[in-house]
Amino acid sequence: MAQRMAIFFDIDGTILPHGMNAIPPETIAAIRAAQANGHLCFINTGREEATIERFLREAGFDGIIAGLGLSARMGDKVLWRHPPNEAMTRRVLEASRACGVRVLFEGNEATGYDGWRFPPNEEEQAIIAANRAQGRKIVIFGEHDPLIVTKFTVTPRWGGDEARFLSMLGDSVQVLSYGTGWHEIVPPGFDKGTAMQRMLDYLGLPLAQSIAVGDSLNDLSMLTLCPNGVAMGNGIAKEYPVSFVTLPCTEGGIPHLLRHFGLID
Repeated sequence: MAQRMAIFFDIDGTILPHGMNAIPPETIAAIRAAQANGHLCFINTGREEATIERFLREAGFDGIIAGLGLSARMGDKVLWRHPPNEAMTRRVLEASRACGVRVLFEGNEATGYDGWRFPPNEEEQAIIAANRAQGRKIVIFGEHDPLIVTKFTVTPRWGGDEARFLSMLGDSVQVLSYGTGWHEIVPPGFDKGTAMQRMLDYLGLPLAQSIAVGDSLNDLSMLTLCPNGVAMGNGIAKEYPVSFVTLPCTEGGIPHLLRHFGLID
């Protein structure tokens, strides 16, 4: 491909192997080579800005889309940021407390835990300490603390009456469920695919000049929108219709796909 391409990478399981705190050197080198050849490289992640480690923010990507499309930036320029919706946050908080479902409250500046209804147990305290050690801001809020939140996550191990919780939320929110007990809750109309399209519109590039790369179910909106959707060999996304399945991220999957599309030598 001689034409300029915009490449959108998921983080976990794609450019960053699970459990690692550094992008593999061969992945960094391949992305740098693609950029040197005139292509644009973006992170497109479900993580909110507060949960993106400094080494990822400073890795040299042309831009970062965070929170399933809730915010985006190129360098220091914020392209868009969906304003926090306090009414939606209160709705999720009340449903969480009524149904005993623990929710992770994610924002641009911090991640919050409901310490009033669900005081962190020993395991969660260790997780919180580890996150704080990595420079993430973690807030344990009380019964009436104000919240500045844009996205919510429910994990399988947090229990409660899940069906009632989702019913209480109604259609005022968008619930992205992945069939494993994981749910991501965002304002209606947001996902990685719509965010990728919005960035391409900003850049003035057609979908044909884009590549989307991911490994999990929350990547499918961009993998299926893009004519060049690439699934990592280590993830469940490879079981869905995509253009190409590359090697696992720990086996040079990113350099492999960039060579496949002729973006690097």
